[in-house]
Amino acid sequence: MGDDRTPAGNQGWEGLTFVQKAGTIVLLSSMFAFLVSRGFDDQPSRSSPRPNPDADIFARAERANQELRERHEQEQRKQEKARLAAIEAARPPAERAALATEVLTSDGGEAKHAYCRARELLDPIEAKDRPAPDVRKALALMKAKEAPLLRVERAEFEKLRGLLCRDGTMSPTCSCHGPHRGCCSHHRGVAGCEPLPTEVSCP
Repeated sequence: MGDDRTPAGNQGWEGLTFVQKAGTIVLLSSMFAFLVSRGFDDQPSRSSPRPNPDADIFARAERANQELRERHEQEQRKQEKARLAAIEAARPPAERAALATEVLTSDGGEAKHAYCRARELLDPIEAKDRPAPDVRKALALMKAKEAPLLRVERAEFEKLRGLLCRDGTMSPTCSCHGPHRGCCSHHRGVAGCEPLPTEVSCP
C-alpha cells in the first residue's frame, strides 16, 4: 500500500485556515517589533545632551562680570549725584532765585517738572536770605504755580482716598467714599478719611 501521509510540518501549516495563518503572521510581527523596540530602548540615547563643565564655568564668569559692571555703574551714578548736589549747595541765593524764575517763566516745559525744579532751588535758601527782592519774587511765582498743580493732585487723590483708623493705620479693606460699617474693627475704629495732600509731590 502506498503511504499517502504528508509530512508533519506541512500538515501543520497547511492544515491551518486562512484566518489562523493571518493571525499567526500578525502575532509574529508584533513579537518581532517588540523585541526590536526593546533593543533600541536599551541603547543610550545619542540625542541626550551631556553636561558641559566649560559652559557652566563661562556662565558663572559672565554673571560675575555683569554684577561687577552694575556695581561700577551704580557707584558712578552715586558719585555724579554727589557732585551735582555739591554744586547745588554752593549756589548763592541770588543765583538760585534767578534760575528758579527762569524755569518757572520758560515756555514749553512741563508745569510740574518746572515747579519741582524751582522748589529744589528755592527750598534750601535760609530764612535770613528770603526777604531779598529777587528771592521774594521767585517764591511768589512758585506759589502761584503750585495752586493749580495741587488742585489736580487732590482731584486724583480723591478718587482713591483711603480710610484712616484710630491707631494711625489705613484700613486694608475700606475706602473714604465707601461704606464704613465694620471698618477698622481691629484698629480701634474709624478716625476719618485719609488727609488730602498739602503740597505738590515731587520726586
